[in-house]
Amino acid sequence: MNNQLQGYTMAVLGLIFLLFNALSYIFDWESRSSAFSILGLVCVVIGMNRARKN
Repeated sequence: MNNQLQGYTMAVLGLIFLLFNALSYIFDWESRSSAFSILGLVCVVIGMNRARKN
C-alpha cells in the first residue's frame, strides 16, 4: 500500500512539473525549460508504473 501511495505522489509531482512548464509557455514567463518537461514525463511514467504494480 505504501508503494502505491508513493507512486501516486510521484505521478502528481510529475503533473505539476508539466503544468508549470506549460503555463510558462502560455504566459511567456522566463522560467521555460525543457528539463521540467522531461522530468515531469519521467515522474509520471515511473509513478504510475509503481502505483499499478500493487
